[in-house]
Amino acid sequence: MGVLALLATGGFFLNYAFEHGWIPVWLRATGAAVAGVLVASAGDRLALRGLRRYGAALIGAGGGLVYLGIWAAAGPYELVGREVGIGLLALVAAGVAGGAVRHRAEGLGVWALVGAYLAPAFLPAEGAPVEKLLGYLGVVGVSSMALAHRLGWRTTLDTAVLGFFLLPPLFVQDGVESVAGVAYFATGGASALLASADRRWPEARLGALLLPWLAILVIASGDRSDTLRWTALVGGLALATLVWWQHRRPGAFARHDGGAGLDPVETALFVGGPLAPVYLAARARPDALGPWGGLVALALAGLYLASGWGRRTRHLVGMGTALLALAVSGQWDGTAVAVGWGALTLAATAADRLTDQQAARDVGVAVGVAAFLQLFGAALTDRPRGEPAFTGAWALGWYALLVTMAGAAALWRPRPRGSGDHRVSGELLKEGGSVLVLAAVATLLLGGSLELQRLLHEAVPSPGEAALAGQVAMVAYWLVAAVALVLLAPRRAPPGLRAVLLAAAAGLPLLGFFVLFAVATGARPAADPAFRGVWSLGWYAQCVLPALAAQWWPAAPPLPSPLKAARSVLWGAAGAAVLVGGTIELYRFFPTQLARDLAISTFWLLSAAILVRVGFWLGRRAVRAAGLSVAGLAALKVAFYDLAELEALYRVGSFFGLALISLAVAYAYNRRASR
Repeated sequence: MGVLALLATGGFFLNYAFEHGWIPVWLRATGAAVAGVLVASAGDRLALRGLRRYGAALIGAGGGLVYLGIWAAAGPYELVGREVGIGLLALVAAGVAGGAVRHRAEGLGVWALVGAYLAPAFLPAEGAPVEKLLGYLGVVGVSSMALAHRLGWRTTLDTAVLGFFLLPPLFVQDGVESVAGVAYFATGGASALLASADRRWPEARLGALLLPWLAILVIASGDRSDTLRWTALVGGLALATLVWWQHRRPGAFARHDGGAGLDPVETALFVGGPLAPVYLAARARPDALGPWGGLVALALAGLYLASGWGRRTRHLVGMGTALLALAVSGQWDGTAVAVGWGALTLAATAADRLTDQQAARDVGVAVGVAAFLQLFGAALTDRPRGEPAFTGAWALGWYALLVTMAGAAALWRPRPRGSGDHRVSGELLKEGGSVLVLAAVATLLLGGSLELQRLLHEAVPSPGEAALAGQVAMVAYWLVAAVALVLLAPRRAPPGLRAVLLAAAAGLPLLGFFVLFAVATGARPAADPAFRGVWSLGWYAQCVLPALAAQWWPAAPPLPSPLKAARSVLWGAAGAAVLVGGTIELYRFFPTQLARDLAISTFWLLSAAILVRVGFWLGRRAVRAAGLSVAGLAALKVAFYDLAELEALYRVGSFFGLALISLAVAYAYNRRASR
């Protein structure tokens, strides 16, 4: 309070003297300066005698009085030029900072720094070059950062970083959007990164990355000159190189408080450092880099891989692999990106197999998943409508991705549980080989389904017939894949993946059942004949292939509880397809309603009898129960529908069939019971 009152006294005196013209203007300014020097000298002597904080406060007060005197001389009194005044104010701030260092008083150092930063605001020079202002602020900021780094002054460093990046836009606004502005912010970012490297103060580290990059991106964006964009890119690459240099060793990620795990701020710096120039190159690319969109990411990838490959430094190799993926996406688009990412996945997995590069392998898994999403997302959306199936550019990309995913899965090298790989990697990457196998299987299923539909749409002229043919072909493709999975998964798939692939094998027939009977039936043209049409081919496949999958379903090794009923589900899908599809075909085959109703009733009754007979033959209670259920359904139809709708002779035939089947089934049960 005393220091503030003293400064207010000096300010009020200068203002009052100026209004009343008491003493010459030169004496007013020099008097304030001399008084400030005397107060600061007294504070320095008191600090040396042991009153360190009190003396430091007086030094700050004296510096403030000198500051006011110089401001008055260069401002309202116009005794010296404004640029000279700013220089004198900077010298005052430097003297106060010297006192702060002499007496180890950080508060005094912050006071001096604020005074130096605000000098251009107190003495604005109209029409002065922007470069001079930036140079002045740069010298003040960089020297303050160096001082804070040397003495361990955290508040001083934070103040220096904030003032360095926030004051120029306030002082000159549009003037910083120049080559000098880019160089200024890049220099400040590099200085802040160097000053905060050893101390690990999180707010200073984040400010050292976010503030310069935000300024550079704002300056370089928009309709800027090519020179300005080149300067921004070079400055950004310099910052990225410095971030790489500071994180060359794994110890750079240790928490500054000694806790376990990785330091989140350093991790953010490591990730954001190289990604920022890649984004800048994509957002504000110089004209010469127009056809080379991935060059910046490729150069940074080479830097990280070259420094980490020989020493197998995981974080450097992993970042280098990720940057290679960004280089692919920056250089190409559409299907080419998916192919490039798939090739990178294969190369990364092979690198782990041959040279033990675990990080490349782990990142390669994520890149492989991204390749799958790219192929069936953006690339599929951009596919030309007239491109041929199985031979077009997208189809070639599908083949390439399928080969690379399958090759990467084959090259995957599992490691024992508890190894360093499993401690560092997440749960997904622990089963990275399984992820690659799933990606390969999904690529095969989805791509094949799309290409079959496209091929049939090209070959069949009628839109309705083409839609039906595509749906039926897709169902048949899924069913063949389900049988193949049942045969290959127990023998070829990794142990951790067998259950997933077998679950897919059980789910594909159910999905095919839904598509065939809920979707394809509605799209079936009237001209498609019963029992020998296109839809009928899909029905036959839906009846036979799930039954084969159930017959070949593996008995060993033991499967998880949800899959223990999969075999029965497949048998049920086959039986339901026979019953539902047969009903649909009979209804379509017979021309009259009476013949249809009688044929359907007879078909249901025969199906029930066959199911009961097969159930006794196999000793399966569930099969017999299914037969009895069908018989009950047929009995309800005969009793309530046929009795009311059929004519006399058809009614007799319907009830006669019900009687025969019911008596035969009852005889079979009673005969078994008597034994």
